[in-house]
Amino acid sequence: MDEEYIVDVTETNSFKNEYVYDICMNEAEPWFFANGILVHNSAYISAYPIIREQVKQGIVEWNADIAIKKYNSMKDEINSTFPDFMQRTFNCPPENGNVISCDREIVARRAFFIVKKRYAALMIDKKGVRYDVDGNAGKLKAMGLDLRRSDTPVVVQKFLKDVLVHFLSSNDESKVIDEIKDFKKKFDSLPLYEQGTPRRVNKLTYYSTLINQGKGNRVPGHVRAAINWNTLKSINKDWVSTKITDGMKCIVCPLAANPYEMTSIAYPVDEAHLPDWFTKLPFDHQSMVDSVVDKKIENLFGKLPNWSRIESAIKKTTTLDDLFF
Repeated sequence: MDEEYIVDVTETNSFKNEYVYDICMNEAEPWFFANGILVHNSAYISAYPIIREQVKQGIVEWNADIAIKKYNSMKDEINSTFPDFMQRTFNCPPENGNVISCDREIVARRAFFIVKKRYAALMIDKKGVRYDVDGNAGKLKAMGLDLRRSDTPVVVQKFLKDVLVHFLSSNDESKVIDEIKDFKKKFDSLPLYEQGTPRRVNKLTYYSTLINQGKGNRVPGHVRAAINWNTLKSINKDWVSTKITDGMKCIVCPLAANPYEMTSIAYPVDEAHLPDWFTKLPFDHQSMVDSVVDKKIENLFGKLPNWSRIESAIKKTTTLDDLFF
């Protein structure tokens, strides 16, 4: 790193718990403070746009092996020149300048950045370990996405991971649409109570007390759903099924109109046998599809320029084949 590339050194304002930037952007500073020290987080760069035309013309060779060597050499060059830069610019002794160093974390075939701290990358290498071997396109690295959230059903997590890998490896819009359609049909075939959302129920005793005090409007929806399970369990004189208690993980299912005027109900995720009084409840299938599937898909692909076309194609699930075969 040569001194001539340093435009200026600016003192920043006091740190007030702002976001940590994970992507280098022209209009925002990709840095943050840690224990009062100004530091820089991971930055994702691509050398390919600079050489794209030369690659197309056959002037420059570009493949995974060359890319890995190139990015490794960038890291080595920065580390070899940084102590000297620190000494010349800040009069920092070499032993102190050597403390700061950078490392090359991953090389990805393609990455998909949604917003800050939410992205996915198809890694072909991570710190010297190759993932594009044995017929694999690479390994997915996902940050801040629904496929990593605990309130996303496991079956939906797996689907989101698979469709994202295919999107990053092929960028084939029609294939992504077909995969989404196929999964929605598979999801529709599940028992309605298996289409709910996983949630952990905390402070159940506390919120039960609020309800008894006439303050039920302060109770979170998933906690209310757990209380509804316990209530119906008692009404139906079910002494076998597990009672939901503080801290239990449950599956929350919205309900359609019912005599109990309940909008949702939860059941323990480890319940071995669900009682008939529960399985015969009027579950709100469309509400579960909207929140568990459609919303998750939109969260993942909704920022794409062609999202409206993809969304429209996904909704056209009825075909002549579906009607006559």
